[in-house]
Parts: sequence; C-alpha cells; structure tokens
Amino acid sequence: MGYLVSKVHLLAREEQYRAYIATCAQLIAESTAKFAGGKTLKQSYINIIQRQSKQAMQPQKAKKEERSPEQIAADILDALHR
Repeated sequence: MGYLVSKVHLLAREEQYRAYIATCAQLIAESTAKFAGGKTLKQSYINIIQRQSKQAMQPQKAKKEERSPEQIAADILDALHR
C-alpha cells in the first residue's frame, strides 16, 4: 500500500513539474511573440491534457462483429498455426 501511495505522489509531482515548465515556456513564448509581433497558443498545457484525459475516460463503442462464430474460430486456429 505504501508503494502505491508513493507512486501516486511521485506522478502528481511530475505532473506539477510538467505544468510549471510548460507555463514558463508559454510565458517566454508569449513575451517573444509580443516583441516580434507573432501569435501564440490560446490554450494552456493543463487545459489540453485535461481535455485529452476526459476523452480517454469516455467509453468507446465496440465494433460490431460481422464474422460468424465459425469464421472467428477458424481465424484463431490459423493464427495459432502460423
């Protein structure tokens, strides 16, 4: 149990570090872009990661199987004999 708690804390610290570094890089890029007249990203690293994790949590629709049970069994046997 202690290992699991330590691992969760380590992962949280790593994510905080990534967010900190990404925010620093974003601020540097924005300052440079303002000076040079360029454009920057409108979203932060945290917003992008949170959106991706929410999408990953959504259940995926299972693809409908169109093969018959006999075809599935034959495909499995063919794969085993290769």
